[in-house]
Amino acid sequence: MPSMTADQPSTTADAQKVPIQRPRGSTKVAVVGAGYIADFHLEVLKSTKGVDLVAVCDVSEERAKSAAKRFGAPHAVTDLKELKGLGVDIAHLAVPPDLHVSLTKALLESGVGVFVEKPIALSTEDARELAELADAKGLALGVNHNNVFHPSFVKLMERLESGEIGRAEHVQVTLSVPLRQLDAGDYSHWMFRAPRNIVFEQAVHPLSQLEHLLGSVKEATVAKLGTTELHPGQMFHKRWSASFVAERGTADLYMAFGEPFTRSTIQVLGTDGSLEADLFHDQLSGEQKTLWLDFWNSYLAGSRRAKETKKSARRVLKNWSMFTLGLGGRKDAFFVGMRDGIRAFHTALKEGKPLPNDSWAALRVTEWADALAGDTSAEAPPVPEFPDPGEARENEVVVLGGTGFIGRRVVTRLLAKGENVTCITRRLHSLAPEIVEPALDGRLRLVRASLGDEAGMAKALKGAKRCIHLATGNGNDWEEVKKIMVDGSARVAEQCSEAGLDRLVYVSSIAALYTGPDGAEGGKIADSWDTDSELSKRPLYARGKAEAEKALKAVADRTGLKLVVTRPGVVLGEGTPMQHSGLGLWVRDNHCVGWGPGDNSLPLVLADDVADALVAAALKEDGSVDGKAINLCANPGITGHEAVLELQKATGRKMEFHPRGLFTSQLMEVGKWLVKKAGRRKAPFPSYRDLKSRALIAPFESDLARKELGWKPVEDKEEFLDKAIRIYGNDTPESSSAKKSD
Repeated sequence: MPSMTADQPSTTADAQKVPIQRPRGSTKVAVVGAGYIADFHLEVLKSTKGVDLVAVCDVSEERAKSAAKRFGAPHAVTDLKELKGLGVDIAHLAVPPDLHVSLTKALLESGVGVFVEKPIALSTEDARELAELADAKGLALGVNHNNVFHPSFVKLMERLESGEIGRAEHVQVTLSVPLRQLDAGDYSHWMFRAPRNIVFEQAVHPLSQLEHLLGSVKEATVAKLGTTELHPGQMFHKRWSASFVAERGTADLYMAFGEPFTRSTIQVLGTDGSLEADLFHDQLSGEQKTLWLDFWNSYLAGSRRAKETKKSARRVLKNWSMFTLGLGGRKDAFFVGMRDGIRAFHTALKEGKPLPNDSWAALRVTEWADALAGDTSAEAPPVPEFPDPGEARENEVVVLGGTGFIGRRVVTRLLAKGENVTCITRRLHSLAPEIVEPALDGRLRLVRASLGDEAGMAKALKGAKRCIHLATGNGNDWEEVKKIMVDGSARVAEQCSEAGLDRLVYVSSIAALYTGPDGAEGGKIADSWDTDSELSKRPLYARGKAEAEKALKAVADRTGLKLVVTRPGVVLGEGTPMQHSGLGLWVRDNHCVGWGPGDNSLPLVLADDVADALVAAALKEDGSVDGKAINLCANPGITGHEAVLELQKATGRKMEFHPRGLFTSQLMEVGKWLVKKAGRRKAPFPSYRDLKSRALIAPFESDLARKELGWKPVEDKEEFLDKAIRIYGNDTPESSSAKKSD
């Protein structure tokens, strides 16, 4: 791995350093944090020579044990203090960025070296403090700036250092990427909590490359080109433009987040040529001056770029094919960057060489990030100081999952009816105004708890009368799904009974049913407790919902708790992603493959109408819906094909629907399965039953909701399109004004 900055003087003044403690035998390693990114660290570590994976540490003992079991770590712990006693030399820190400083300090103070996920810190001052602490302790401190090890960037550096384009003078970076959370209206992620957070979450990738190319940043001029107000006072800068003067050259950076088209490139302009790495496609091409006349020089430049691009594309295709067929290891750019960055750190540590991306290089990256983010601290909305929830009031209705896109509507409707309402939430930050405002003025009782939190749930339910259970969950395997979705929901029912509640309304899904063309007796799927009779052929979510229904009914039958199960159809409306899987398989955000021809009317329903039904079920006094399973499906007469065409008209984008017969789709799925089996990869045989069920061909009957709850969902086609599809036509590029979520 080339390192143009390895011998560069540190940002801080030279100080006496204690030599880094280096393990004599194998390096004993622990991973702290058992979330998504930790899996990549664990996968790489278990196959890295000279490394002994000792433990996984997480605040959740369940998550720690699950990760330790999957990757063969002998210990699962919940306290950092236990790591030193296990002989751990290096802890890989894979936790949210706002915990990096405090946990890195704690580990260093305990005598454990750290390899921390980017960014090292959220300010230059904190980054410097960590670097100085590691030096004083003589402990290794490295940062996982994995984009520096991106295959195309590595090749770019090699060609640059060979002198191919002369002296590098300027760098141009483009980072334009989608953000799933923005599309879904989920603004709870750390990167949305303050405007500068997106810089430390996303921009540190190209900034680490700029630091590698140009050294320390000297000056920065920044313009914010588009700003959105996610919630009142919660600002998000979607598009940025910045120019930098650095130690060894200049740079321009354009960033855009939540964009439908992905573009991630870095171009180095030299005195005698240029090099451009396409990081998204893992391609590299260059151009140099020649002795020929301009017309022939231009031909050669285009021809050589095309040849290099084609060669890169073939390499990517070959690597994917070899991995898929089981003839080679994983070589996609993201994984290779993670793998090589982790292994480079441990190799350098073991061999007594300078650490790549050490704490001082990370400090310089933090200086770049600070220069880009600027002083935006005043823009960060403070977390409101909510009053103590106290005890439940008379006839309290508890909403579990009340901060979600349906839950917020339920809470709003209950409050409008003058009901006493409790909202159970896992977090107190980034809440929608319809939750914040009534919680602050005392109309809404806000309790921080989650499934599995016995004390928190007991506090929320004590003295209440009814509960609407909207919370859900999923997992990587059936064991996790059963524990979270099935057993967790059953425990909620038991707690409701123990607390003396007289009704629980559970929000399930039509996914629990078989909805294929042969799935309806008498022509329609009626309100019934029957779920799919062949759940083993259905995916984890569908199986989990069906088994949760059964588990809840068993508790209700045993305890006498009044239970109502509701099954919403394909729920649309503000707060749902435009590319809803109920319309088809979105292979790209503008290409939807139908679950069949796409010519059947779908059981679509507005989120507002679902909320109306849930409130009615919770407040129903005559008991006519107790012990019933109720379908909540409207019929506005819209097919998947029509919905995508309407999205195209509303957005002005090239949205395409691709009809595909079910049998053809099944043949393609079987073909994919055969390739995976040839590569000796674990994969269940594709379920034709599940494919047929996804087509949603069988029509639904929702007579019980209409008769007993007085439910009148929107079924006028034009009105439904206005409220569910055409709303996405407002997503035009922002200037400085902002749109608000529902």
